Amino acid sequence: MNFFEDLFDATKKSDFVVTGLNRELNAIYIYDSFMKNNTNIVVLTNSLYEANEIYNRLICYTNNVLFFPMDDFIASEATLISSEFMIERINTLNSLLSSEKYIVVTNLMGILRYLPSKDLYAKKIIQVNKNDELERDDFISSLYVLGYKKVPTVTKTGEMAIRGYVIDIFPICYDNPIRIEFWGDTVDSIKFF
Repeated sequence: MNFFEDLFDATKKSDFVVTGLNRELNAIYIYDSFMKNNTNIVVLTNSLYEANEIYNRLICYTNNVLFFPMDDFIASEATLISSEFMIERINTLNSLLSSEKYIVVTNLMGILRYLPSKDLYAKKIIQVNKNDELERDDFISSLYVLGYKKVPTVTKTGEMAIRGYVIDIFPICYDNPIRIEFWGDTVDSIKFF
């Protein structure tokens, strides 16, 4: 099971099909269904353009709408991955961990994307607080597993720099990198730089 399957009951079948709605009525219909059923809804479109358009219409009706964008072409996956899209996808997945209900708008490539299960995703989130006892080497290993790349100096998201008991990390969802200083296995300080 992947993340979306954990959240959305794909076994529920609709007893009817609605066609012929213009774009605005389509958004109103989706919003009305969301409000009546009080359940997560996934809106699947043919293209990224259509997904963006319906997301922008739904955001006028509710703040409980999330965007899960994915480039339309598989070739773009190999050549260039939009960092803005990656941040948006991670923010969407993080929001879906809460008990709040959402409408998630995505395109076909977004739903075809491999995603871990909700439980596995939640287990991989690392939270670090000042004065936490944290095995430094295990923490660094966890960062490698999450895909962080070791570099001499952190300059962009997804990078980490290790200098003794100082670890610089540039998380994807932040505007600035974070410096974590250890005193033995205790987190001595955490600050943006």
